[in-house]
Amino acid sequence: MTSITRIVTTTVRRAARAVPKSFSTTAGEKPKLSWLDLQGSGLSAVERLCLEEALLRHDPLNRCWGVVGNHDPTHHTRLELRGPSQGDRYVMPVVHNASCAIVMGIGGKPEKLLDVDAVREDGVQVIRRFSGGGTVVVDHSSLWTTFVGRTKDLPDVEPYPRPIMKWSADEIFGPAFRQMKEDMMVQGTKKKTLVMDTKSCGNENSGRLKNISFPSEYEGDIPDFELVETDYVLGELKMGGNAQAIVKGGWLHHTSFLWDYVDEHMNYLTLPEKQPDYRENRSHEEFLVKLKKYYGHLEGGKRAFFRSVRDATERVFVVEEVTLREVLEMMDSELGGFQEWYDGKCRTCVLELPDPCLDD
Repeated sequence: MTSITRIVTTTVRRAARAVPKSFSTTAGEKPKLSWLDLQGSGLSAVERLCLEEALLRHDPLNRCWGVVGNHDPTHHTRLELRGPSQGDRYVMPVVHNASCAIVMGIGGKPEKLLDVDAVREDGVQVIRRFSGGGTVVVDHSSLWTTFVGRTKDLPDVEPYPRPIMKWSADEIFGPAFRQMKEDMMVQGTKKKTLVMDTKSCGNENSGRLKNISFPSEYEGDIPDFELVETDYVLGELKMGGNAQAIVKGGWLHHTSFLWDYVDEHMNYLTLPEKQPDYRENRSHEEFLVKLKKYYGHLEGGKRAFFRSVRDATERVFVVEEVTLREVLEMMDSELGGFQEWYDGKCRTCVLELPDPCLDD
């Protein structure tokens, strides 16, 4: 009965969706966007978030940004963190499960969103980011995308979460996933193997090798990308977590797409009290999807995903490459450096979970 209800409600919801609106600036003109590729940068999850906030709030050129990459959950190369009760001493907090990290929104409460006992027992790092939104588990396979928009460059995008997501779905991620799906179809039809032609025994063609094509494993069976309520989904399954930060004159929208993950790590998260209607109280296992299930055989894998996002971005913006070194120099001149920014006004931080022994 539940599955029937889901199909009916999904059909009604999709039928009611409006035709996507195309957002643009002045006719014939494209705004500029600075593109930062952090693949292989060595930045950790918390360092990535610190950098994003700096770009949003303290870029002296007030640029639009696109930032992509995947990151180590806990190995920091730019920051030193203070451990519990260490005062001003920089002592890295002890992390036992270094294969993942938990990232919470700025207003998230660990006791409501996490299995605190399991998180503490396993020694999982918990990060509070500067943006709103829910709680996600990230690891080496998480695909991070971030877009910073400026109102002066994107005046048609209202600076509120839903319009921002509508823009990103219509202009960036929708086209990116369509491109990947098309690439999978093309790749599937091109998969060939050489076999011996034995049909014409005695014929002059007998014994020749010929090509036989094998269609892709998921040809015609890859769900379309959609924005449902405030989630990016394939079919009825959520593919990642997203959040927004809105400032005067601009906004930031970032997403961690789930290429792959360890199923057990999702048990660190409790079922949120506030859920989208389409979730229907499903468990994490029933509600989430790994992108590699459908795109794992795509040539280039994770890099193909980022390439598709870049291609979609170039249809909307004039894209200019920026290096990590340039961004770090900007942080040095504007903020006194990465460490001073983190220790000072940066809203992203590593949380210390309360010790139950101290509460007794």
